[in-house]
Amino acid sequence: MTEMLFCYCCRVHHPKDQMRPFMTKQGYRWRCIRSIEAAASAKDSRDAFGRKQTEINRTEARHMAERLALIRLEQGFIAS
Repeated sequence: MTEMLFCYCCRVHHPKDQMRPFMTKQGYRWRCIRSIEAAASAKDSRDAFGRKQTEINRTEARHMAERLALIRLEQGFIAS
């Protein structure tokens, strides 16, 4: 199984070979190559990357909320 690391920038787990240690004020953190390259590009490209990542994060949060609601609903029916 491939080792997965959490990218603090896009807040997603990626395979370790797609990650690089990145220096921040708090020390080194793992960051994916995709986000590093996007940050080094032109402003329009950075903005497009940010909008795309925001939409990915919102979709993932919505799916997680739906899954948790379903689990809670199922547990409510089982406990009754």
